[in-house]
Amino acid sequence: MEKAPKLRRWHEFFAFLLELTLTQKEIAVQANVDVSSAPPEIDIVLMQNLNDKPTWTAAQLTCLPDGIRQSSSRYILLEFKYTESITVEAVKTLGGYETFFRRSRGLKADDVQSFLVSAHQPLRETRETLCYTERLQPGVYANTSIFFARTRLIVLSELSDAPHNVFFKLFAHQRQAKKAALANFEQHHRVEFGADVEALILSLLELWALTGVAEMRAITKEDLLKRGRELPQQVLALMTDEELADVLRNKPFVQRLQQQSLEQGLEKGLEQGREEGLEQGLEKGLERGREQGLVEGLHKAIELGLELKFGAAGLELLPEIHQITQVALLEVLQEALKTALTPAAIRHLYQPQE
Repeated sequence: MEKAPKLRRWHEFFAFLLELTLTQKEIAVQANVDVSSAPPEIDIVLMQNLNDKPTWTAAQLTCLPDGIRQSSSRYILLEFKYTESITVEAVKTLGGYETFFRRSRGLKADDVQSFLVSAHQPLRETRETLCYTERLQPGVYANTSIFFARTRLIVLSELSDAPHNVFFKLFAHQRQAKKAALANFEQHHRVEFGADVEALILSLLELWALTGVAEMRAITKEDLLKRGRELPQQVLALMTDEELADVLRNKPFVQRLQQQSLEQGLEKGLEQGREEGLEQGLEKGLERGREQGLVEGLHKAIELGLELKFGAAGLELLPEIHQITQVALLEVLQEALKTALTPAAIRHLYQPQE
């Protein structure tokens, strides 16, 4: 008899993303935190982690979502519901966790605040049953019961599209909410947090796209990060030139996630494009001679490089570059593609400012 597959602990992936981002802001992130000397465990605990700061710093607030960023407590307890719905039992359990956590560490009531975080959008009737009826902000609800007055409910899909909500909203079930969070990440956070965070988000997006039995198979956070780092190479290998061009033109986030792979493979790709273009040029007319074939080969290589590096913005240079027939200048442009940061930098080589 086969053993039942080990379920994914989605809160651990959520905690991993928070760990990669919030620790850079001096916020400690711990997962599966004991509330006493034995289980049960709290899903996630965020700690302000700066003894000389009484409140969240400006840098920390850039990554903390609505609800939490307004809290003055130094310890934030998160009970994360990704595949499950919020229930009376979940609220009672969260209240118990907060009590035991506080007592075990000798903390005051104001030192700790608990949040029930829901990836699903609960029905209004469910919220009312659980007394989460006071809407503080979009996606943030206070509990009107005297017993759970300090607990909050965060509905990820209802959070605003503000940049500080990105890392929480990525875990919303609704695709539209994920899409908005992804756009905000690449606009406001990508440069700051770098390759590992990008790889993790890419891997999560690919994982969320899976269905059926695969959805229930266990995967570690280390596997997830490794998967995200390798995925761009796998995508490049499987795509046709036309599919790759379409992706790079319309999915700037994927383009940037492939940047490391492109840095390693760009030189090889340019050389391949040059060879293919040279072959095509020679086949079209040997009478033009090697120089004409070389020009066509360089045009082909530069076109491929512009598409890989800059997408549609890079391809806008092609009408101008196709007018260039000097082999030496074309070779300069080809070499410059390895390090150029913008299409303007390439244009400057053949159209220098006066």
